[in-house]
Amino acid sequence: MVINFNKKRRKIALVILIILCAIGVFFLINHKTENDTMQIVDDKQINNYIIDVVFNDKDKTIECNQNITYVNNTGKTLDKLYMHIYPNAFSDSETCPFEKEEMEQAYPNGFNRGYIDILNILNSNKKLKYNITGDKKDILEIQLDKELKKGEKCSIDMKYNVKLPNCLGRFGYGDDTINITNWFPIACVYDEKGWNLGSYSAIGDPFYSDTSNFTVNILVPNKYEIASTGSIIEEKKDKDKKLCKLQAKKVRDFAMILSDKFIINKSVYGKTSIITYSLDKDLAVEANKIAKESIKVFSELFTEYPYDTYSVVASDFFIGGMEYPTLVMIDKNLYDEDSKFLLEYVIAHETAHQWWYSIVGNDEVSEPWLDEALTEYSTILYFESRYGKDVSDKLMKTMKVQSENYRGEDMFKAINEFGSSSEYSLNVYTKGAVVFNEIRKEVGDKIFFETLQEYCQSYMFQNVNGEQFMKLWKDKGVDINKIVDKCS
Repeated sequence: MVINFNKKRRKIALVILIILCAIGVFFLINHKTENDTMQIVDDKQINNYIIDVVFNDKDKTIECNQNITYVNNTGKTLDKLYMHIYPNAFSDSETCPFEKEEMEQAYPNGFNRGYIDILNILNSNKKLKYNITGDKKDILEIQLDKELKKGEKCSIDMKYNVKLPNCLGRFGYGDDTINITNWFPIACVYDEKGWNLGSYSAIGDPFYSDTSNFTVNILVPNKYEIASTGSIIEEKKDKDKKLCKLQAKKVRDFAMILSDKFIINKSVYGKTSIITYSLDKDLAVEANKIAKESIKVFSELFTEYPYDTYSVVASDFFIGGMEYPTLVMIDKNLYDEDSKFLLEYVIAHETAHQWWYSIVGNDEVSEPWLDEALTEYSTILYFESRYGKDVSDKLMKTMKVQSENYRGEDMFKAINEFGSSSEYSLNVYTKGAVVFNEIRKEVGDKIFFETLQEYCQSYMFQNVNGEQFMKLWKDKGVDINKIVDKCS
């Protein structure tokens, strides 16, 4: 849908100014000043995003001004920049990222469009040419006005509007929550394969991004609580609206969940605030205990959790659980006594992703096993730590039986090579966990956990590929390919 926003945007800008002045604060961001305070990760400058957001409750749209300071760490001279614009995958029922049998669960009220409308892209107040490409029109190709040499950075401003669909997936809204995830233009990764321009697929978690810094200023109705990546570092209110400044450093993405029904519980582990957002009192306290215990277990096993916050958010989300940096989404229907074990399993699994996806990143499209197999086995380790070896052995026995049905299948495939989500899950998660259990048996606990700690600490905030991971184990005398063959 293309809408003429020119007159409307001027009117909106005036309204925002009036509201912000009434609140008593105006976040007029000097992008040039903020861009000079880039964070350093392993001697490489990282991208910096500043996004100003107005959430319109009535029509479930967000209006955004975004600045990205993009750092050319590709080792090449660039004349183009590519960004994912994931909302466009939701613009058509044929391209939305769900399998056919999931459509009724994803859209209980019938298909409803979501999209991103790019209005303008500028560099130093000069308009840049751009194209929208990709199988699902979810890749933004920006023509740079001058070549960007390796190590150089450029500042790009853009205006866009996003329409949230009435959808119970990662991106959209239901009766209780508004899920603002994978919502903004985010730079594609350039690695040894070149630009990674994969579309938002129905199977797996089709995301791959670099560590960046984020500042998000969002204006919302007062009634909403905001669960987000990072922390709320400033908040101003008037009688109707509130303006929140959110900040997250050294993270791969930025997600927000809004609700006027959240029941909030808090606890602390070390320097980390554990915040759980529930929609029902049942298991609300228990969810916080599980989240805290998960952070504790994985901090002790792998490396200390490096962020100040961790949020577990009950959501209108039918798929179970989904990880984002410092925040995970959990299907609200799991908060029930009959689903208590599954709730704990999902929270533990998504918390493990804070290490295997968030702290250490990888290409989840081409090599999903690298984070999912390790995350699934980490979930087993959580149950072992909390309830003993007998419990974890029973879980592993079940996984071995399940993986028997997929002997001969390749757990190293890309997500688009699997025929269904169940085939993907049993090969990548289940068989993957069995493989890691066999690695542990072969090397013993001491070497196994020392190697995972080395992996985590050596590649913190970076992206890793399967070859690098396998070499780490090969140096310890372990051939993962042979163990996979043994399990197949």
